[in-house]
Amino acid sequence: MKHSNKAGFTIIETVLFLGVTGLLVMSILVGTGTSINIQRYRDSVNSLQAVFKQQYSEVNNVANSRGADWDCSSANGLALEAVGHIGDAKNRGQSGNCVIMGRLVTNVGTDGKKILIRSVTTSLADVGTTKSDIELLAKSNPIPGGEDYDIDWGSTLVNDAGNPINFSVLIIRSPLNGAVRTFINSDKAVNDEVGKINEVFSVGEPLNTPIKICVNSHGLFNGSKMAVLINANTTSASGVEVLGDASSGCR
Repeated sequence: MKHSNKAGFTIIETVLFLGVTGLLVMSILVGTGTSINIQRYRDSVNSLQAVFKQQYSEVNNVANSRGADWDCSSANGLALEAVGHIGDAKNRGQSGNCVIMGRLVTNVGTDGKKILIRSVTTSLADVGTTKSDIELLAKSNPIPGGEDYDIDWGSTLVNDAGNPINFSVLIIRSPLNGAVRTFINSDKAVNDEVGKINEVFSVGEPLNTPIKICVNSHGLFNGSKMAVLINANTTSASGVEVLGDASSGCR
């Protein structure tokens, strides 16, 4: 009579096998999670770049859906704002006595989670009596309201030292000669308290100031930060670039 000599796994071998398998599965999940977070972070940077690029498209392509009774300075204009005809401005153009000159992008609050996009207008009367678009810009103001944009995936906007950033980027297309200009202030936001364009931008100085907006992953991962750069003297979307983590200089 032959005896069966089949050997099985011991309890220790089974525990070791399960432990090693668990570690392998965990490492795969952690690696996958990190890759997803990195991609989310890059998406937030690319989306921010796309937002700025879109503003140049809005400025360069003339369109205005408002009626001839739109007034950007009178009580009539404020009444239209209340029913949604002002806050949804898209491009420069003329309606009634109002000319849309361009777009203003500024941060909201100090947490770096949101930006505000507004159209900038001037009156037709000022266009007819002003010879310089710089002088005309000094008489212009952002429209009340605007469009909020939340930074994707919980990322936040900071300066290159990692501190909260206040900034304003003004893109205009002159009603006088069609020239596109970009004005930048990397220290101040245009809010309801500081509503005058000429209080924020040095409109008489050369347009030689770029701005670098660093994007903080805010815990998605611990890698280097990327940034969106708007070059000085930019006149089109091609002047808005993404700086990779190796070249951004962001902390």
